[in-house]
Amino acid sequence: MALWGNETNDTASTAPLESGRVRMTGAQFLAAFLEKKGIAHIYGIPGAAILPFYDAIRERNIQSYNVRHEQTAIFMADGYARATGQVGVCAATSGPGATNFLTGLYSAYSDSVPLLALTGQVPTSLIGKDAFQEAPIVEMAGPVTKAAYLVKHAGDLPQILKEGWELATTGKKGPILLDLPLDVQKGLLEVDWNEFNFVQQPSNKQEISKDELNTIFSMFCEAKAPTLLVGGGVVHSNATELLREAAELLHIPVVSTLMGKDAFPNDHPLYGGLMGTMCQTPLGNRTILESDLIINLGGRFDGRGTGDIQQFKSGRKIIHVNLDEKELSRHVPTELALAADIREFLEHFILFLRDKDFTPSPHAQTRIHALQENRIRLARRKKFDTNPLKPQQAIAEVREALKRDAILTLDCGISQIWTTQLFEAYVPRSFLITGRAGTMGWGLGAALGAKLAYPNRQVVNLLGDASLGMSLQELATAAKHTIPVVVVVLNNSLFGLIRQQQNLLFDHRWISTDLEYENHIQGHSRGLDFVATARGMGVEAELIDGPDQIQGALERAFSQNRPYLIEVLVDPQAQCSVSLDGTLTGVLELE
Repeated sequence: MALWGNETNDTASTAPLESGRVRMTGAQFLAAFLEKKGIAHIYGIPGAAILPFYDAIRERNIQSYNVRHEQTAIFMADGYARATGQVGVCAATSGPGATNFLTGLYSAYSDSVPLLALTGQVPTSLIGKDAFQEAPIVEMAGPVTKAAYLVKHAGDLPQILKEGWELATTGKKGPILLDLPLDVQKGLLEVDWNEFNFVQQPSNKQEISKDELNTIFSMFCEAKAPTLLVGGGVVHSNATELLREAAELLHIPVVSTLMGKDAFPNDHPLYGGLMGTMCQTPLGNRTILESDLIINLGGRFDGRGTGDIQQFKSGRKIIHVNLDEKELSRHVPTELALAADIREFLEHFILFLRDKDFTPSPHAQTRIHALQENRIRLARRKKFDTNPLKPQQAIAEVREALKRDAILTLDCGISQIWTTQLFEAYVPRSFLITGRAGTMGWGLGAALGAKLAYPNRQVVNLLGDASLGMSLQELATAAKHTIPVVVVVLNNSLFGLIRQQQNLLFDHRWISTDLEYENHIQGHSRGLDFVATARGMGVEAELIDGPDQIQGALERAFSQNRPYLIEVLVDPQAQCSVSLDGTLTGVLELE
């Protein structure tokens, strides 16, 4: 069956091979390359234009996980990559299959996540002729990938894969897309595997100059209230232990950005909270505003983090260390900007401090003692005696029921903001969040990928009902492949964050933010019945409406070793604390 009417690709060759070389199709080469790179999972949906690749991985030690929507396949690759630091791989057919990857590419690119997206394409002879399911995915994906390649010849695959893999995994990491015409997948090439090095080579060590270290040290010694501000780059560079060593040596507070929340244990005596206008804690903003020197390690100075730049910068000096030179002084003026890998910077800085025989001052001890007192005094309320259940209390109950190294994935919306404010993270790569892109529907796919990476750890997708409505079909994926993630959906029958904005900024003028309707079949007015829907897909589920029920529900969920959904009815009137004027001091405490 020729879907395009032009699929013959007679590339057979009988010429003898040089010693050490083997002949194979483009699809076979790609599958073998991935296996040699240690890829164990492929997430996606096979279609006609990608079928040669899928056929090739049947012969390899690679497990294929089919999903119900291509977008979830790339979210699974993303979650796997964030949880492990390794490359996640996903595959889709041409046309709509490929375009369904775009949101996932954008999400991964925004947060520097290494992944490889493979898309089928119509035969090269039909490109540009409006063939069935032809889409210019390379041009569409270019702005949201580190590189997007249209592979025009099977013989080009080895060089393109070498280059693309290196781009995805070095420097500021990110997604790569390979668009694979059908005839390229079927075409023959010759390869010598000895020309490839499949062992990850250590990168060349970067030298941090003594002058730069001396300047940083001088600025630190001159400061009365220095603070470390940590971003996602600390986790990306696997530098969390070095961060802890440096912070304890300096004996100064560590404040996290949104993407750096799991870079430092949130119960450590030096932890100074989370900074931001939405995703924040009172302690985090206060610690930053009382600082006269901020050392930003691996953060971007995102606008939702800093708030008003003039207020943020006023009265304090800033040192910015980031691997991406383009981010330096891009948003906030700095006194010192250093383009460096965070791990290598911290290694040099710690050695420098030890050579100086540095010891913290008595003032530093006093400051940390005050920090610990403020942590208790400024803590947000988590216990309520109200009915319906406050979502804040539900989130706190979830944290109490989970192990220390449990992996949590979040979608975007009011549930994300509450959770960043109230949920403590202790282990790196355990608090997985769609940051700059803010993608609803992301968290369930990410949880599935993370659970496949770490089958012996608890993995929970905590999200709102609006977000789950965008990924609900993937409960069937979890059931089919027996991936025992736990989904905790906080149901207020609203697009909650947008309803809150309508309340605060549009004088309670509501439009299109309610999700409730009379469900005559199930006999309630909540609209979509998540428990009934989950059970219809083969996922055990239960409904709870009180805090005393959450921990027991989670115990039951984890004991099943199968996917499980817990629907928690929460107060639709509850509001999250946010800044109304765009400043760190303007956060309005709401319940």
